[in-house]
Amino acid sequence: MTGIEYKLVIKQIYINSLKGIKSSLTSISRQLGFSLEFVSTLIESLVEKGSVEVDPDNKYHLTVVGRKLISVVLTGGTFDILHVGHLFTFNQSKLLGDVLVVVLATDRNVEKLKKHTPTNSQEDRVELVDHVKAVDAAIIGDEDDFMKIMDLVQPDIITVGFDQKHDERDLYNTISSKGYSHVKIIRLQKHVSGKSTSKIVQEIIKHNYRQFDDDNLETLLKFPD
Repeated sequence: MTGIEYKLVIKQIYINSLKGIKSSLTSISRQLGFSLEFVSTLIESLVEKGSVEVDPDNKYHLTVVGRKLISVVLTGGTFDILHVGHLFTFNQSKLLGDVLVVVLATDRNVEKLKKHTPTNSQEDRVELVDHVKAVDAAIIGDEDDFMKIMDLVQPDIITVGFDQKHDERDLYNTISSKGYSHVKIIRLQKHVSGKSTSKIVQEIIKHNYRQFDDDNLETLLKFPD
């Protein structure tokens, strides 16, 4: 057994906790592709080390000690109509830690902030992002209080996309006042040029509405970022 295998178990228990999945020997064995006997041996060792605890229903949870053994990165956005720019953000964020959690804006918050309804519902968006290879867990954000997500995820790092309209200092001040002064906030400096959801939508409209005159086409293309 190696440290990598222990960390895989710790990561899986953490990810399950975010998704509301109970971590049993059977579920962890199935998720990691390890035998029940092997998972049992790993878990027993982690319990002895104080990294994992077992509840009366024989379900496993990380202790404070266990949680500190992995680095969690949190990033967020709308991620409506996935494109290579989004994948770049996910891949760059994942390089910074052991686990990448992506929080997606609710439909209502997208409507409030971007003044339009997302093409894909929050349920569809979270399902799509959750299947991206670099993403360990995708969750829907809270309607009103971002700190509820902070308390759930307990991130070590927050990444901000190259073109996202967040002020890192304001964000840091907000989370620091709630006890998260240890969290690093990193703005991703590189990006994939010319890739955005609004530009993709505009190209789709241009492609499908060639029969419209210039005035009608100009109206259709007024799609807010």
